[in-house]
Amino acid sequence: MSSKLEVLACLVLWSAIALAAPPGVAAQIVSEPIVIGEAFNLHSEILGEDRAVLIHRPIGYDQSEQVYPVLYLLDGDGHFHHTTGIIDFLSRDGQIPQMLVVALPNTDRTRDLTPKTSTDTANNFPTAGGADRFLAFLTEELAPFVDSHYRTAPFRVLVGHSFGGLFAVHALLAQPESFNAYVAISPSLWWNGGSPVAAAKSFFANHSNSDRFLFLSMGNEGGAMLSKAWEFAAVLEENAPEMFDWEFALMDEETHGSIPHRSTYRALERLYRDWQIADFEQLAQQGGLDAFDAHYAASSQRFGYPIITPENIVNRLGYWHLGQEQVDQAISVFKRNVAVYPESANVYDSLGDGYDAAGQLELARQNYAMAVKLAEATSHPALEVYRSNLARIKAKIGTK
Repeated sequence: MSSKLEVLACLVLWSAIALAAPPGVAAQIVSEPIVIGEAFNLHSEILGEDRAVLIHRPIGYDQSEQVYPVLYLLDGDGHFHHTTGIIDFLSRDGQIPQMLVVALPNTDRTRDLTPKTSTDTANNFPTAGGADRFLAFLTEELAPFVDSHYRTAPFRVLVGHSFGGLFAVHALLAQPESFNAYVAISPSLWWNGGSPVAAAKSFFANHSNSDRFLFLSMGNEGGAMLSKAWEFAAVLEENAPEMFDWEFALMDEETHGSIPHRSTYRALERLYRDWQIADFEQLAQQGGLDAFDAHYAASSQRFGYPIITPENIVNRLGYWHLGQEQVDQAISVFKRNVAVYPESANVYDSLGDGYDAAGQLELARQNYAMAVKLAEATSHPALEVYRSNLARIKAKIGTK
């Protein structure tokens, strides 16, 4: 890591299980940390201060060499936990890719997240107006640091709520190339007399080929919050080019405080609406692994970087072949996963299942053993499953 980086702490949730015991007998408590991220300080020359940064790495990050799109999250101290949960849940279900999350806790929130303003607004928010400098910090200092220390794909998503949503809109209109996708949750578009609405008209007049993504949401807030959001959506309806992908979601059942979770979930679903395979079995029957590769090649074209068929999808296809008693095809598919993800314990365990089904027990034993070896080195949560498979195949070989 750079000398700028000072590791502060791991963010952990403590999982404790208290075992029920009869009256008078002390309960045994077994606990261990569940780590969801890491925290460090990064010094900013642009802002003239140290900034805390929270990072969430996808499950299996250390066991792969793949690159990941990056979600930059404003108000990071308040939204880190639920946002990383959304991403892990949706990616496990195959609806979105795995992503790195880079979250930024606040120092002076009003200063950083608001654009320059008129005198009237400035009287109510004396430190306001630093959005351009904060955007420079994100694009010139933070993002290059993240790209140099983590395996990132050239696709960035910015998520902000309230003033953070205002900042996301401002970043889009001021420097659209800064991020590929923008999520503005209940943005304060009333800022400076509603100037973001006028700025949007000017933006589209000068960016007729913009291919950015914008998700805009609003809760049951009324007043200038809602009216300016509607005005902004009208500008999008009338002026956004065909390549500009956008959605305005009115969530009447959500308050200003509750709306971030559902908005982030829905925005990611919208952004990656073609990511998930609609009919897995049909695609498997039609073209096997080649058909799945073609599906993700299309995603590569859309998102602008090479995307290979994910490990879990290939694994699922291998087991589909086993279910069809197509053992040779299953082994071939599992071998592909081993070639692409050689540091993953799970791919060797699956290949072991394929060889076991084929009656090639020694090859099964070798792959189960590799799964155990890798799992032991990384404290893999499925280690005991892999050990069980290895013990089972050894016993099976011993009876032959």
